[in-house]
Amino acid sequence: MEPAQIDSTLKSIRSALEGGDVEAALTCLLRLRPEDRADAFADLDNAAQTTLLPRMDLPDAADLLEDLDDDHAADVAETMSIGQLADVLDEMEPDEAADVLGDLSADHAAQVLAEMEDAEEVIPLLGHPDETAGGLMTTAYIALRRHTTAAQAIEFLRHLDPDEEAPYYLYVVDRNKCLIGVVGLRDLVLADPEAVVETFMDTDVIYVTAGTDQEDVARLFARYDLTALPVVNQSGHLIGVITLDDILDVLEEETTADVLQLGGIEPGPVINKPYWSQRVFEVARSRFVWLLGLFVAETLTGTVLRHFSSELEAVVSLSFFIPLLIGTGGNAGSQTVATVIRALALDEVRRRDVLRVLARELQTGILLGSLLGVVAFGRVLLWGLPTSMAAVVAITILAICIWANTVGCLVPILADAVGIDPTIMSAPLITTLVDATGLLIYLRVAALVLEQI
Repeated sequence: MEPAQIDSTLKSIRSALEGGDVEAALTCLLRLRPEDRADAFADLDNAAQTTLLPRMDLPDAADLLEDLDDDHAADVAETMSIGQLADVLDEMEPDEAADVLGDLSADHAAQVLAEMEDAEEVIPLLGHPDETAGGLMTTAYIALRRHTTAAQAIEFLRHLDPDEEAPYYLYVVDRNKCLIGVVGLRDLVLADPEAVVETFMDTDVIYVTAGTDQEDVARLFARYDLTALPVVNQSGHLIGVITLDDILDVLEEETTADVLQLGGIEPGPVINKPYWSQRVFEVARSRFVWLLGLFVAETLTGTVLRHFSSELEAVVSLSFFIPLLIGTGGNAGSQTVATVIRALALDEVRRRDVLRVLARELQTGILLGSLLGVVAFGRVLLWGLPTSMAAVVAITILAICIWANTVGCLVPILADAVGIDPTIMSAPLITTLVDATGLLIYLRVAALVLEQI
């Protein structure tokens, strides 16, 4: 639905609530698709949410909690009674219910679990960290024995609850519940009704263990075009399945975190909320740490200028080109950082490739620096400055491009090698480092080339 339509519905909901017509407001909300309904509900104030939520039936309330982002779903869950929340979680997919419970306090979650009818499906999921395969998986999957016939399997599928999530694959396990094969729905439908699944199952199963990081899981989905991925424990027992919709959420989450870190913003619950739901104070706090660090680092530039103050006074024209040079270095470094971080994320570059990456980026830096140096040389001459000054700027451009590319490619790889997220070594940090060192390079080159210094 178009945002304008959601906004129109929100106006109708608020108008109905202001007039005391809760049923009309609820009817407006429920006319929206579940995903749009969650967006509209999130934009309502707490009083409106508290008024509408108890009036929803269980399936609608369950859909709402599933479609809200994790932090907002937890906030909504906190406002519900123990019994009401237990009933709603019983209506949800086990993995979604586990996500909500995982964001509650331990005591609160324990009370809700004690009231749930399907707690045994959710409890095994609570022991896994959120950012692992175990935290993403659901226990709602279909497992067959190897001697099950195609007709038996299809008959079983016919009796599934229509509200259950459609299975992408059926998994084949042995008597110990160890994963031994997988059967696609198409293969099942086309198979001889009397054929046992052992004869047409695929034994080359792609799977992950419960502790696999969610980024590695997402890479497997992308590499092999998967729609579902089984999860096993250390003994090879099938314990859950990760579906494509969960991975789309992971990709959004990881991309958001990377983009924020590249911009020098600390990711967290506050920034993960919708823009208009973020409190100004909390947003400022999330940005302050990086800005403070960059502010302190930027003082290096002032230190360099102060050290060379007499030289700058002697040749005033040197100062004309400081913004140009440090800007060029920062931009070149940012481009390299973005390129290398992307290559690391896609496994196109590994830590062992550091020398190859360095050699490649040095070549790129030399080529870019040479081209920009020629342009800079001509530009300085057009300003009527001497050839010696043009040579200083051109040489500095070349040196800064080489240096920026070197720093920009090495820092992310070294960060990855020591277990730090490369995006933390963000473009603002690289820019700040290259600013100070680029200025030092510039004034050293000037000291060597210009006779006046």
